[in-house]
Amino acid sequence: MEEPTIALPAGDAAAFDLGEMLGRRQAFGTIAGRCSAADAECLRRIRDQKLYLQRAPSWDEFCPQYLGLSRTHANRIVKLLEEFGPAYFELAQLTRITAEQYRAIAPAIRDRSIHAHGEAIALIPENAGQVAAAVAALRRETAPPAATVSERLSAVEQRCNRLADEFRQLLAEKPAETERLLLQSTIRNAIETMERFELDMGL
Repeated sequence: MEEPTIALPAGDAAAFDLGEMLGRRQAFGTIAGRCSAADAECLRRIRDQKLYLQRAPSWDEFCPQYLGLSRTHANRIVKLLEEFGPAYFELAQLTRITAEQYRAIAPAIRDRSIHAHGEAIALIPENAGQVAAAVAALRRETAPPAATVSERLSAVEQRCNRLADEFRQLLAEKPAETERLLLQSTIRNAIETMERFELDMGL
């Protein structure tokens, strides 16, 4: 004979779901971060299903009070899950890797393994050393070539032009006397620095 199911009122069901999600997140935090992907999924459910309304009037207030995270940090975790899936969190537990670095080597992450040089290394704690070495090798292979001096000088020129434009905009805003004196001092310091560079170059 099947056990009867008890239907909770909508509000009680939401409160139960929230309590379950928070309980899971606390449990995940005690396992050395090994369940970060599931943790991220909990955060996504709480946010997207608005379960947080059982405890706080907004996601902004709920995050620091009940999650110990800022809203921005919580949203960043969910975004990583949505962009990369659980594999990112599995890899991040074994070796430090940023989202940008992961994005560069993402094609090598398949079937809960990292594929490098014809070898598939499972993303498990026992393989942490091998995984870290494979990540380092893949990052070296995917790193863009170092910029030439000419390219670096071109980039510096662009930044100098942007700085000059900003000075012009500040002058156009007709700053108050105190601010104008500060602007003049800043410009003078920049000029003196450039003049020292000229002397060093023998110009």
